[in-house]
Order: sequence, then structure tokens, then C-alpha cells
Amino acid sequence: SVAGSAGAITISPTGLRSRAGGVVLLNSPSTGQAMFSIGRSGGEEGKAIVISLPPNGSTLLSSGSASMAVNAFVHEPASLVSIPAGGTTLSVGATLVVAPDQAPGNYTGTFSLIVNYQ
Repeated sequence: SVAGSAGAITISPTGLRSRAGGVVLLNSPSTGQAMFSIGRSGGEEGKAIVISLPPNGSTLLSSGSASMAVNAFVHEPASLVSIPAGGTTLSVGATLVVAPDQAPGNYTGTFSLIVNYQ
């Protein structure tokens, strides 16, 4: 993406990419949502789960000394009461906050997804 003025890039849990503000989306075949395979062992059968994603402002993507915040994490399926016997795939999307004249680069970072059994 290219930004002359501030904006945002949102990648949905289904992998759809959209923009807001001064961001111009470039062709990027490697862009997509994050995907996690989650399973359970015998002791968790039928237990309710709570999925936790990072709060706004806690995750940064970095390229050299430049960085961008990742906010508004969402997951699909949006409501998962328990993990089925064969496991499931959880897809995660979020919004990347792009500053005016954001430095070009290969931005990378990590985030945690926590699944708690109740």
C-alpha cells in the first residue's frame, strides 16, 4: 500500500482487503488473514471457550525504525461455544493504521490468540 495521507487497511477474517483515507492498495498476492488451527484433548469435551485477541494499541508491525499499529482484531467464527471433536480453524482479521507518509518497507510482527476453557 502507499499512503500520502493517513488511512487504514482492513483485512477481514475472510481475507477481504479494504482501505480508508489516503491509502492506495497495491497488488499483493501474499496478503491475507491470519489462520489458526485449534483443537482439544479429551478433558475439554463440551467445555465453553473464550477467545481473546489483543487490545487496540498493543500490537505493532515494524520495518526498521518505522512501525504501524494493528487494531480492531476480529475472528470467525465470531461465536464459538466450544471446540468440535475434530478441531476447527479460526480466521483473524484486523485493521492496520497507516500514518501520513508512512515509510515503505516489509512490515512484520506477531500477536497472541488465547483460547481459555471455562
